[in-house]
Amino acid sequence: MTLKIIIHDVGHGQSIHVFTPNGKTMVIDLGCSSDFSPLHWLKDRTSTIDSLVITHPHGDHIDEFLLLKGLGFSVGQIHRPKWLTQDDVYKQNQSNFNEKLDAYFDMSDRYCYGLSDGENISRSENNGGVIIKHFYSPDCGVSNINNHSGIVYIEYEGSAVMIPGDNEPPSWNKLLEQPDFLEAIKKTDVFMASHHGRESGYSSDLFFEKPHLCIVSDGRVQSTDATSRYSHHAKGWQIHHRSGKASEERFCLTTRSDGSVDIAIGKGSNGRFLSVTVD
Repeated sequence: MTLKIIIHDVGHGQSIHVFTPNGKTMVIDLGCSSDFSPLHWLKDRTSTIDSLVITHPHGDHIDEFLLLKGLGFSVGQIHRPKWLTQDDVYKQNQSNFNEKLDAYFDMSDRYCYGLSDGENISRSENNGGVIIKHFYSPDCGVSNINNHSGIVYIEYEGSAVMIPGDNEPPSWNKLLEQPDFLEAIKKTDVFMASHHGRESGYSSDLFFEKPHLCIVSDGRVQSTDATSRYSHHAKGWQIHHRSGKASEERFCLTTRSDGSVDIAIGKGSNGRFLSVTVD
């Protein structure tokens, strides 16, 4: 039984697909690039998204929202910062994203009721034994919706991955006041950098316990880059290559230079494993 997490290479954006051991599908954000559509890739494998997570409604995180309907996906549940008003969101996005934002708010309104325990795939008994937790900092001001980004914590067979949105220090400071979040940070083996590795998303206070590996979803051109800082905070992990190149110890991966990142967590004949593969 294996948990698979795929961090797609979408340039300046974010798109992550999670496949649980019992066949459930979670999609975290809907970024894409000019030459790659994660939703088209997913459609070749399934038409069901059991859980859709929009960390926050900025254009590069909802870019493929219209394709959910266009490709005929069935969405079981949605996690999003639902307290943000339309005014909060529209004025912090470019006008060319308005149609996608309209679809986002339409879906958000239709998913206003809670799920029964048997329907919620965030519960371990419904997803093959995976621990999934969602963390938010809703008390931050709304002048910067990056600080309302949700964080997804995923744990299976003793290994854990943490995936934020574009959280910045005011958000991290609020989250670090939450005991459950502190416990999650302590257990995290793979930490995904906030705000595509920009300095604005970096907080040294997060690394009182070092993860084994940090991952940055970034584009080919960025004005700022905190990759070296994330490398400094990681313990290191053995990375495999699809190309057949010899495995190597790495501290920080970037989709910019390493392509998509495949994470597999499970338990086999040789015991528990956490495997990371790149191009």
